[in-house]
Amino acid sequence: MHVRDLYEASYLKTNYRALIGRHHVDCRIDGFKQRQLWRLNAYQVEKWAFICAENPNSMRLSERENAVRSASLLRYLHKRHLRYFFGLGIPDFTEWPIELGFFVINISLFEAKRIGQKLNQNAIVFSRALRPLELVWLV
Repeated sequence: MHVRDLYEASYLKTNYRALIGRHHVDCRIDGFKQRQLWRLNAYQVEKWAFICAENPNSMRLSERENAVRSASLLRYLHKRHLRYFFGLGIPDFTEWPIELGFFVINISLFEAKRIGQKLNQNAIVFSRALRPLELVWLV
């Protein structure tokens, strides 16, 4: 069975939450909550990617291992001077943990894919302003 067949339904049933100051923006691959879009306009966001370092290849790691991987990704984003918001991948089902991720803003799809591949992720979420979210497969 192919990786997409195993995990696509789970990724589509996940809420991707950007933590922006005291607010948050929730989005799903099946539709963006338009009433909250204005909160991103102040940051001049043209495109963004949700990238997570946790649970590579959808293989569950310990909290400690995931924390180390997320800290490493955070250092990388700082080193590359990439702007981001902290984010959460919140699955609809409780068998899988909430994952820490980053909404990296104004990043090219090419660079976002490269980072996701480096982290051994199956997929990333990518979007352009006023466009639906895309699940971008990396495997």
